[in-house]
Amino acid sequence: MRVEPTLPRGLLSPPLGSGVKHRLAMVEVMHLRVRYFQDSTPEDTPCREESFIRRDLEMALPLAETALILVDVWNNHFNESWLERARKVTTDAIVPALHAARAAGLTVVHAPSPEAIRASPHLRRFVSEGKKHTPSWPPDDFRKRKGIYEAFRGPRSQPPGIRPIPGLGVSPAIELKKDEPVIARQAQLQNFLEERGILHLIYAGFATNWCILHRDYGTRAMAGLGYNVIILRDATAGVEYPDTLDTGLATELAVREIEQQLGFSASNEDFLAGCGAARTG
Repeated sequence: MRVEPTLPRGLLSPPLGSGVKHRLAMVEVMHLRVRYFQDSTPEDTPCREESFIRRDLEMALPLAETALILVDVWNNHFNESWLERARKVTTDAIVPALHAARAAGLTVVHAPSPEAIRASPHLRRFVSEGKKHTPSWPPDDFRKRKGIYEAFRGPRSQPPGIRPIPGLGVSPAIELKKDEPVIARQAQLQNFLEERGILHLIYAGFATNWCILHRDYGTRAMAGLGYNVIILRDATAGVEYPDTLDTGLATELAVREIEQQLGFSASNEDFLAGCGAARTG
C-alpha cells in the first residue's frame, strides 16, 4: 500500500515550513481522479456561462480519513420504474464499489433512512435512535399540516399522496457487517465521523436528486459542515420526470449541483482503480 503525504496532487502546496512538515504525516492513501464544475474563468476570459467547464484533478485521500456512505440502498419503492433502474445500479455499480472499499480498508457507513430503520427490526439492532429534538416553532400542527393548517399540505401530501412502501429495508444485494455502522440521522453520522477522524465522504446510493442531496446526512448538509464530499456518479440514480426519462437529465443535474456547489464526482472505474492500487501498492 503506497504511503504518501496527505496533500492532494494537483493542488498548490504551501511552502514547507516546520509546522507544515509536521502536519504532513506519512499516511496510506488512495489516489482518486475527481471532477468538478468550474463556474469561473481566467481574468483574460469574459465570465460567461458558455465558458464554464468541467475539470479533473487527482486527490490523494488518506484511507483512515475516508468513508463510503451508502444512502437509501433500498429493497423496495413505490416508484416502480425508478426501482428497476436502482436495482440494476445496485448490482452493477454499488456492490462492486462496496467490495472494493472494504478490500482497500475504507470505512463503510450504511445510511438507509429513519423510515427503513423503523420498518426493519434487524436494522434497529444496529443503531440507537436516541432522543429526537422537536423544534418549538413552527407549531407542531402547522409542521404536520393538521387541523386548520391542512389546506397548506405540501405537494407530496396532496391527493392521492405517496404510496406506502411494503417491507422497506436494505437491498438484499447489500451485506451488512457488524463493524459497519448503520445511521439514521446526521447527529449519529457526525458523532461517528468525529470519533474516527474522517474528513472525506464518498457517496453512493439513492436517489440522487432526493435523498443524496437533501437528507440531513446527505451531500448538501455534510458539505455545509465542511466535509470533502464526492459522489460516485455511476453508483446513483435520480428520480426522473416523464420528459427526462430518456435522457436521465434529473440525475445529471443533481450530479452537476454537487460538482458545482458542494464538492466533486468520480466514476466507478476510477474509484475501483484507486481502491485496487491502494490495496496492492
